[in-house]
Amino acid sequence: MAENSTSYGKDLGGREALIHLLRDLADVDGLRRVRLNYLQPDELTPGLLEEMAANPVVCSYFDLSLQHASAPVLRRMRRGGSAEGFLDLVGRIRALDPDAAFRSNFILGFPGEREADVAELEGFLEAARLDWVAFFAWSPEDGTAALDLDDRVPEATAGARVERVQELQDRLLATAQDAWVGRPLEVLVERVDDDTAEGRSFREAPDADGVVRVADAAAAEAGEYLPVVVTAAQGPELLARLAG
Repeated sequence: MAENSTSYGKDLGGREALIHLLRDLADVDGLRRVRLNYLQPDELTPGLLEEMAANPVVCSYFDLSLQHASAPVLRRMRRGGSAEGFLDLVGRIRALDPDAAFRSNFILGFPGEREADVAELEGFLEAARLDWVAFFAWSPEDGTAALDLDDRVPEATAGARVERVQELQDRLLATAQDAWVGRPLEVLVERVDDDTAEGRSFREAPDADGVVRVADAAAAEAGEYLPVVVTAAQGPELLARLAG
């Protein structure tokens, strides 16, 4: 069984199956929000991108499985792609929806990774301006092809690279968060603590990304959608007030 959402339908007769499923979901009474996770870049067809951007219940949230931005490192991972190709994909998505949110994960210290590869990843992050990014240091795992690769990166070096790119991404996230101050969002409430409601907009996936905290919302209930206006950004959190 594939974990990639974009693999849906490969055993059902074609690559259009996911598009048809999303259209069917848009007709389900009461359904307000669908989020697709773990999207393979080479499976994001123009038709699927257009459907995700236009479908009223599908979050404009793109959890891209990238892993790195250096083509040589990606080849050693037995993956396709490059910084140029990934930037083109992000650009095509933003052309459909300038407010689209992006998440991805990257591995630092994969066997054979050079300083030039890390610099290319840093350049990609600065150009792509992804919202939510997680970084991991590579570690050997039994049963994986990478276990037999030579030219391993010292553990301390891999860890230092993770810290370096994380600091860069923290700055990029702060800019992305600040851009939402003063703008409206719709928040799905997850819990209420005293008079503050905590929830997520289309931009934040559960158990992965930031949250939105709404002040003076004691009457809110879990499961309710609240129209809010963002008042401030604090790291991965947005602060908001009720709209109106």
